Amino acid sequence: MKSKLRLLTLLNLYRFFLGLEILENILAAWFLFSIPSKTRSVFLAGYSLKRIGAGFVILFVIGIFFFFLYDSLKSQKILKFFTSKLEIILNVEIYHILIGLSLIIIIIFCLAGLLFFLFPTIQQVIFHRAIFFLPNDYIFANMGTLPAILIGWLFLISLEIFILFSISDRKASRTSSTAIRLMVISWTIEIFVALFFVLWSVLTHKLALEILLGPGIKILILSVWFSFWALLNRSKKWADRLFNTFICISIGLFFFIVSMQLAQWLNNWKPRPKNMFILLAYSFLRGKLYILPSLLAGTHDLVFHNQHWYVPFPPFPVILMAPFVAIWGIKAFNFTAFSLVLGALTVVVIYLVIEQLIRLGWIKLSQSGAIWLTGLFTFGTVFWWLSIHVTAGFLCQVVTVLGCGLAFLSALKKYSPWVAGACLTMAILSRPNVFVLWPALLGITVQLNLKDEKVDWKYVLKWSVISAVPIILGVGCLLSYNYVRFGNFINFGYATLNGSEFLMEKVQKYGVWNIHFVPFNLHSMFLALPQLTAQCKYYLPRGYGMSILMATPALIYVLRKFEVSWWIGGCWCSILLSIVLLSTYSNNGAIQYSYRYVMDFIVPVIMIIAYNAGEKVSKLLKTLIIASIIINYYGTISWFHSPC
Repeated sequence: MKSKLRLLTLLNLYRFFLGLEILENILAAWFLFSIPSKTRSVFLAGYSLKRIGAGFVILFVIGIFFFFLYDSLKSQKILKFFTSKLEIILNVEIYHILIGLSLIIIIIFCLAGLLFFLFPTIQQVIFHRAIFFLPNDYIFANMGTLPAILIGWLFLISLEIFILFSISDRKASRTSSTAIRLMVISWTIEIFVALFFVLWSVLTHKLALEILLGPGIKILILSVWFSFWALLNRSKKWADRLFNTFICISIGLFFFIVSMQLAQWLNNWKPRPKNMFILLAYSFLRGKLYILPSLLAGTHDLVFHNQHWYVPFPPFPVILMAPFVAIWGIKAFNFTAFSLVLGALTVVVIYLVIEQLIRLGWIKLSQSGAIWLTGLFTFGTVFWWLSIHVTAGFLCQVVTVLGCGLAFLSALKKYSPWVAGACLTMAILSRPNVFVLWPALLGITVQLNLKDEKVDWKYVLKWSVISAVPIILGVGCLLSYNYVRFGNFINFGYATLNGSEFLMEKVQKYGVWNIHFVPFNLHSMFLALPQLTAQCKYYLPRGYGMSILMATPALIYVLRKFEVSWWIGGCWCSILLSIVLLSTYSNNGAIQYSYRYVMDFIVPVIMIIAYNAGEKVSKLLKTLIIASIIINYYGTISWFHSPC
């Protein structure tokens, strides 16, 4: 009975949409012929050949809709015929994806065209601020009445078909693998990009190579990769064995390609031979701990001591870079590419951390939930901006998150405590304050060694001692590095930095660490709002940026619930210690669009959010993640391309 009622409801809705389509097409025809064509284009009865042709198409479509409406009210033979054929098509999941994604792309494209035509000021608000990377001769900029009517007509038809498609709630009996789904999605997008390239080239009367060689070639790479995965996936043996490997490679490749394209649009892909880390790596290769005088391009953020200029930041990122600088040289080494490769590795590690939590049964998320949480970290936090903008300090943070992620993954997989300690040491040699994450690793180890609710304290003590050894050795090397440079083990050079006068006044008055900085830092972390600019009265993430909750609202999910367990307690301990330590620091991150030091404790935060998400990512959390991604996308592009 319910199925019959549902069928009746769908049939009535189908009839309603057919009637609506007829009315819309009549209105489109009326608008089309209400304005005469230009005199030079007149072919017949005051109208151009193009307009007459478009009119015939609309009238033909009206006739078809009338025929379908008549059939739905009478015998329904045509409707049953098409329904049976549609059932066969929609029985396969890839057709669901193909049809749904195509309709969404068409709807978005047509809606954008209509908005730009009806409200030209939107072009200034959205185009120059959100999709600025498109060429200046934007496809909708000088759109005439005829194209606008046709685009509006296509928009309404596509929207109504999409509504019918969505509410029909048809389920495919033949589901596809993840590889095939990704392949279909990527090839569908690639086809639309190719069509966009052709359309743009025709309208602008020149080849739009920036589309073909930009996103076109990058989406093609993804499409080929997913096709290769789908091909291997046909063998169950290979599918099971390599599934997780392909997922990891796909995540890293997707991040790198998307970030590379955005960096190119933002004009931040060129080699930067004057970067202080590149110069220091070159100097390291020649046995010097300071930047060679012949290479010195500026002294901002450097420390002058014993007639030489030193880089105050810890040395591990420079050590990582040194082999590549030796191969490519100062001028050819691409600093952004290096950062994005490390960023891609970090994203994969974060996914593996979440996936290992699922394997251990500590969180209940599915694999799709792990992807959502990985997406939150990747594109919904300042990590994306740090990876693309990449300066010396920002690279330190990228390497720090990578080291912390590896340390947590090592602990979760019960690797040797030497490995977990060495990975955390890698992070400490990039940002020393992250030593406070060690309690979280300890909490994980205790949780893994629970037997009948009892802790094997002997093993935990052994793990603690062994994991602390590489950390102590690393800290010893870092302090020795300070001594060789400045003659003082605990002097990192920040107190005599050639930096901002405002910042250095505070350091010289209160020191590098002081409780005086607590109110300012806590405000920056949790309360700061984006500034309203005087130039264009628009909110821009400038100056000291906005709070982490404004930039990544999904972080509020870390407070959704509190559970008592060793690993969660360890994570909270490290998070709170990080906040306390950072709140006393003399620098809150300086010029940024959001509080970037959140990256120091982002790994345990993401782990707790993954636990709090429950069995699946709720609609609320998905909404918060999407909002976080949009905010960080805008924060990133506005940093390079101010709308004022």
